[in-house]
Amino acid sequence: MTFIAIPGITGSRRVRAVSSFFILLGSPVAMAQTPVEQTLPPIVVTASRFESQADQFPIAAQVITANDIRNSSATTLAEVLGKIGGVNTRNSLTGLPDAPLDLRGFGVTASQNTLVLVNGQRLSENEGVAARISSIPMDSIERIEILRGAGTVLYGAGAVGGTINIITRSPVQRGVSGNVSVLTGSYGLRDVRAGVQVGDGTKGMRLNAAHYEKDGYRANSRAELNNVSGELRFGGRDEFIAFNFNADNQRSRLPGVRTQTQLVTDPRGATTPDDYVNSDSRVFSLRGEKRLGEVTLAADVVRRDKNGTSFGSIAGAGTSRADTDVGMTSVSPRLLWETDMGSVNNKLTLGFDWSDWSYTNKTLGTGFLSSQNQIGSQQSRAVYVRDELLFASGTRLSLGVRHENVSQSDQDNITPRPKTTVDFGLNAHEIALQQELGGGYSAYGRVGRSFRLANIDENRCQFAPCNLTLLKPQRSNEREVGMQWRTKGASLRIGLFDMDIDDEIHYEPYTGINTNLPPTKRRGLELEGKFVVAKSVDLAVNYAHTQARFRSGTYTGFDGDLGFAPFTVDLAGKDVPLVPKDRLSANLGWQATAATRLTFNITYVGSQRYDNDQANNFRRMPSYTVSDVKISHDIGAWRLAAGINNLFDKAYYTYAVTNISATPSRFNAYPEDRRNAYVSAEYRF
Repeated sequence: MTFIAIPGITGSRRVRAVSSFFILLGSPVAMAQTPVEQTLPPIVVTASRFESQADQFPIAAQVITANDIRNSSATTLAEVLGKIGGVNTRNSLTGLPDAPLDLRGFGVTASQNTLVLVNGQRLSENEGVAARISSIPMDSIERIEILRGAGTVLYGAGAVGGTINIITRSPVQRGVSGNVSVLTGSYGLRDVRAGVQVGDGTKGMRLNAAHYEKDGYRANSRAELNNVSGELRFGGRDEFIAFNFNADNQRSRLPGVRTQTQLVTDPRGATTPDDYVNSDSRVFSLRGEKRLGEVTLAADVVRRDKNGTSFGSIAGAGTSRADTDVGMTSVSPRLLWETDMGSVNNKLTLGFDWSDWSYTNKTLGTGFLSSQNQIGSQQSRAVYVRDELLFASGTRLSLGVRHENVSQSDQDNITPRPKTTVDFGLNAHEIALQQELGGGYSAYGRVGRSFRLANIDENRCQFAPCNLTLLKPQRSNEREVGMQWRTKGASLRIGLFDMDIDDEIHYEPYTGINTNLPPTKRRGLELEGKFVVAKSVDLAVNYAHTQARFRSGTYTGFDGDLGFAPFTVDLAGKDVPLVPKDRLSANLGWQATAATRLTFNITYVGSQRYDNDQANNFRRMPSYTVSDVKISHDIGAWRLAAGINNLFDKAYYTYAVTNISATPSRFNAYPEDRRNAYVSAEYRF
């Protein structure tokens, strides 16, 4: 049996090849001693899908501010989420900073189990690829809101692990402001960004542009990204209308995997020197809010289009060239009624979500690789209601339900499989309770039910004969309890979660198709804290211990290494692959002077099972520790910085796959960058 090749990591390629991951909740670096260069507007929490002033945090939420981002050692949004958000990230395989994000241990399907949002609008794809977070200008971000294990009631499918809502700055602030920055570093890294904002208090405009390129640590790993985005807004926070747009093009070469021997003898080589993936996307949205006494009305209308081309090859098997076109339209009207009923403050949210999604793929194969045409669509219609009550006793109670009707269809010519359509009626709910205990302490608990749907790649027929039905929705029952402590300049949260998942959607290596798994379980401990250690020293720590296991079930397959002899695997109690049991990140900041800051980050990721090793018959992937350091210095409107990533030149990999066998004996991997450095200069006006 040969290894699974992963030549073209696109939505049109085998889902098995896509490593997609989620965000783990963490805490921002405390910046109590950091000078603030401009007065930011009050933090606005959109846990209710409305831009309301935040006099309190959502239950068990983390907020990463613009200053947290600016004063960290991160240079990309993926690094922000990994270094100061406590995120488990892996190799994006495309060379672009679109690292898959893993929240609460979903391994290879993590990107399909957490929902990434921009201003409350879905960024996550309905394909087997990670959200395109590299298209979001870091300089436009006001804050990032992370809610673990919550979000399905308000946002729908794909939020089993939680939601990450990236909020951009409103451009109506008076005056003209902007920035220009240039970063250059190892492996041909070039990152140029520019932005300008003009406003008069009641209307404003923001425009951002960026160019990113990197030759890469390996041969045939060059990646390039160009992006432009903007917003035109009229009105303030409570009553406004805004038009947003974002357009980007991405060009990536794909070097392929390295064998165990090549990891030692030639880690920088390319297995697939001709493979690539290119894409262009455009997003336009119109959103607004209007306050009418105690009632606020809001609506979003979004249109997204993406075109992609990829080329992939498997030695001895053939090549394939794929062209894909994706389109999505969504409309989301809603209302918020906020009123005081005696000593109780009540916030009632009622909303509707409509979305239509379409997909076409044309793949030309040679050799043993099949040519294929595929057409898919998905229509969703949902209604949700959420009520939050705040009692004078310091008790907060949140209740929410959602009902969603979904119609999925898929048709391809590999068998050929006729057009297959399925309709689902899905329900989600959540009950959350928080009690203030005094002295900044509070206790909370939450139970809920969430769901996710199979994406177009997971429903694709890879090999004849094809299933005539599409995959069932994945359903999860979740429970969480925890304690929080907050005071000025410091905070601490510790939480325990437990999730029982039925029909989890996953690639099944023994048969080579995507399937609904036997029952699985996630449970774990999460800890996050930030502290002012001394007058000019701050520390932020994020730790997660996660168990991801099969609750029951067996698989039957055929072992190619043994002449395709049949075998059966008992999965009860086995670990789900690609979920590290332990992850720890620590950020230490030293404000040496009013103008100079030194930041040191260390990340430890514990051992985990190799991809394909559902039977747990192979050894574990080795743990690794990576350290990064950055120094920045302000001179008037300028900020100069220099940094070193992977300071101790650690040789490691974050994604690896065993050969498909009942008794795995070898693996392929994607080596990560070795020690690399960069310098940058930024001018703000």
